[in-house]
Amino acid sequence: MPLAHGTFFLCTVYPNDTLYSIGMRFGSTIEQIDQLNVLYPPFTDPGLVFPGQILVVPYRYNPTTQVFYSIRPGDSMYLIANQFSTSVENLNRLNPQIKNPNWIYPNFPLKIPVRIYIVSPSDSLYNIANRSRISIEALIRANRGRPGFSPDVLFPGYGLVIPDSRQA
Repeated sequence: MPLAHGTFFLCTVYPNDTLYSIGMRFGSTIEQIDQLNVLYPPFTDPGLVFPGQILVVPYRYNPTTQVFYSIRPGDSMYLIANQFSTSVENLNRLNPQIKNPNWIYPNFPLKIPVRIYIVSPSDSLYNIANRSRISIEALIRANRGRPGFSPDVLFPGYGLVIPDSRQA
């Protein structure tokens, strides 16, 4: 299974964001963001993103394999735990710097128990879910709101967010 190594952010696109500004904010490149989110023809215009979309963004300065979720307005620990098929208790354990889980702030990087899987040409959600020991519904829920994601068609090179059943 081709799991990506390194640090990644799941970041929300805000009004006036560009791939360049997102890349600068997270220490990434437009090309890496394009590839992991299938932001190229014939699926979309190169670099076209919309507010509210969630992008997988690699962070080039830290080789540790981990994924952070950039908290969005209106998020709660419960909603984030549900989206990534984990528990609030597990999120609290992974983020001891949060003293009060009822007070989380937009754009704060929250460590989450997921992995980034690089889709291969012969992959399907069914075989990825089976190998990862999670449900197809959990895969869909973790990738909802991402550009280039479709439960029916997976594109080679796409960075699929997979809840980590080992840390649930």
